[in-house]
Amino acid sequence: MSSLRELAATIRSSAAFRSKRELALVRRLGTVLDGDDAAALPHRGEYLIVCGEAVVPTFVSADPHAAGAAAVVTNVSDVRAMGARPLGLVDMLVSPDHAHAKAALDGISWAADLLGVDVVGGHLTLGHPPALSASCTGVAKRPLLGHNARPGDELLAAFSLEGRYGPGTPYFSSLQDRAPELLRDDGEALVEVAESGAAHAARDVSMPGVAGSLLQLLETAGCGATLEVERLPRPERVPLERWLLTFPSFGFLIAAPPGHGAEAAEPFLRRGLACARCGRLNDTHVLELSTSRETASLWDLAREPFTHLTADRARST
Repeated sequence: MSSLRELAATIRSSAAFRSKRELALVRRLGTVLDGDDAAALPHRGEYLIVCGEAVVPTFVSADPHAAGAAAVVTNVSDVRAMGARPLGLVDMLVSPDHAHAKAALDGISWAADLLGVDVVGGHLTLGHPPALSASCTGVAKRPLLGHNARPGDELLAAFSLEGRYGPGTPYFSSLQDRAPELLRDDGEALVEVAESGAAHAARDVSMPGVAGSLLQLLETAGCGATLEVERLPRPERVPLERWLLTFPSFGFLIAAPPGHGAEAAEPFLRRGLACARCGRLNDTHVLELSTSRETASLWDLAREPFTHLTADRARST
């Protein structure tokens, strides 16, 4: 394995990590967000969870079926990260022809069926360069909001390790390797820890990988953390360097109050998922990577914000 300092530099220079920094544009345009990947709207004693994702156009063009599946997976992960159950998904597809549209829609239908979310509507435009977006709504009783995380919280990582990488990609998908009935139930682990109070914040591991996704959670919470990278669950024969830059179909970072780590891990372990404590949040505003031999700083939020999407409004309440 490379030194941690080299590993931190590799993470910072990755295209996916750098692309998240462009979210600062949202702040410059005057939109203030709490930093979570979904919005939680109070509604009749519960919360409606609303999110949306756009798929990279080159991906939509090259592999429309996989892009359709990805549109579902990313939205369902955003809803589940809030401790919510998906209610329905709508898609917005632009395709150059019928064959491309069919492949994309088949991918959406396939993944939605595997994950147990209904496709309740959408929009299709033919005869133009490909583009695909989707939006999902869910419901939560006690949402896992990023700004709830606090210094002293135990940091856990949960993954499905049954899966495979797409050829030449950072995407690790469990959709073809884990039984459908398990795939549909896996996300219920987030609902359990949210409703029990065993955890109070979470974020899905997405394009920037484990460390980049954790950094987004820390920025929202106004915290720092030590990420003990050797404790991260990962598939056999997958090097740590690759895993840290992986976008898994099921991967979550969870902040549990002190002393509640084992309780928060149990719903994942009971389902045959991997979950382990891999660090702790602190008040330094610095994300550090650590092993049994060394420590390296990945990012200092006090010196330089990452996305500028912080929970200013939530903190004032």
